[in-house]
Amino acid sequence: MEGTSCLQRIKNIYSDLKGAEKKVAEYILKNPQEIIHLSITELAEECQIGEATIFRLCKKLEYKGYQELKIKIASEVVSPIDNIHEEIEENDDTFMIMQKIFNGNIYSLNQTLKINDKENVEKAVNMMFNADKIAFFGMGGSAALAFDAYHKFIRTGKQCEFHDDSHLQAMMCSLFTEKDCILAISNTGSNKEMVENLKIASENNVKIIAITSNSKSPLSKVSDVVLTSYGKENRFKSEAMESKISTLSLIDCLFVGVCLKNKEKYFTSLNKIRHAIAKKRY
Repeated sequence: MEGTSCLQRIKNIYSDLKGAEKKVAEYILKNPQEIIHLSITELAEECQIGEATIFRLCKKLEYKGYQELKIKIASEVVSPIDNIHEEIEENDDTFMIMQKIFNGNIYSLNQTLKINDKENVEKAVNMMFNADKIAFFGMGGSAALAFDAYHKFIRTGKQCEFHDDSHLQAMMCSLFTEKDCILAISNTGSNKEMVENLKIASENNVKIIAITSNSKSPLSKVSDVVLTSYGKENRFKSEAMESKISTLSLIDCLFVGVCLKNKEKYFTSLNKIRHAIAKKRY
């Protein structure tokens, strides 16, 4: 295991650990920053196990003792090493699956934040704010994301539409004008029918915003603004799983941006919606 970080070493052997050892390993993975301030006795008390168990774990990690383990973890806490895109293995238990999926999603969100310029987001917000009508397009797995965006934006008081049917998209694209806007969502950005529909909208000078994981996709080429949702794929987890979380966060950024431009209209619409929905509840 030479050259492997301490936290990664723990993850590598986690599935093979015994009950008490696994309990310590889980505590370390969940609380790496706390470990560097705990004595071996304090850690044993936190985990409700004997100190000998901690020593055994240190030996399995190929460390001389608990002190070396703390030093290794401290170096990683100060200078974190990104091990968040580890492959999910067939023998991973629920805890390890949760660790890998949540860490992967957190990393994808941070990457999405880095690769999207605020100017691009502001441009998209202005397009949506100034539009008479906004349509939300998505097909397949992306349809649910487009519907989520539509569900949010009707609270802005804007005239909104949602379409996941290719023919209805084409019809709307033919009727929309330069005063309108379309938010198109596609993970690959390669949905042929959607791209062909958006070409119709482009001919009518409709403003087109794309959210996709591929900034060089066919969808990107027909859009005025492209926002990129980061995601990474492995054997048991598709790229779209992570990029969905990133896409939802980008949608939230657009939604809040539009709301802030006309807070009075937003709160008026929100109150009307809440009043109407209240009648549906006991």
